[in-house]
Amino acid sequence: MCLSIPRRVVAIGADDTAVVDASGRAQPVALFGVAADVGDWLLVHSGIALARLDPAEAEIRLRLVDRAVGG
Repeated sequence: MCLSIPRRVVAIGADDTAVVDASGRAQPVALFGVAADVGDWLLVHSGIALARLDPAEAEIRLRLVDRAVGG
């Protein structure tokens, strides 16, 4: 199953990249033009940021993902 998962930005890197918190692990993410700052929520799929999310939307999506994977 392929999912896009909300992830919080913990650092901004060079070359249009960010580092996000992936369940306690640091995961590099390509921004490809998605504007992001530390603390922002991103919708991430396969290491690529698809969009920035507001915190309420991120929380809703995290709950849906948790239900979908049986958590």
